[in-house]
Amino acid sequence: MRDKLCVSERRTKILEFLVQKKQSTRCELATEFNVSTDTIDRDIVYLSGIAPVYTKQGNQGGVYILPEYRSYKNYLTDEEEECLYSLIKKSANDERRIICGIITKFTKNIITYK
Repeated sequence: MRDKLCVSERRTKILEFLVQKKQSTRCELATEFNVSTDTIDRDIVYLSGIAPVYTKQGNQGGVYILPEYRSYKNYLTDEEEECLYSLIKKSANDERRIICGIITKFTKNIITYK
């Protein structure tokens, strides 16, 4: 992130960042969002009240979000997900890449294009 975001935008982006990476550090978040670690601390306190964001001290410490957390309200039903998996088998390479991206974006599953 290069530009300064307003507080609510930054907090939304921090949640999205943690959803993707599952963990980070205060310093990494401060660098990513171009703010101080004190600002990140305040953001973490706020976010921990609305999402399963938590911190750990010491070795393997950092900022975490529970892996099962979904930051979006619109996600695929099991039936929609199964349909996409069946389409992968019938699709050309570019279509497979796109379908894998949809599955990763809108489900708990992370699949890579092969």
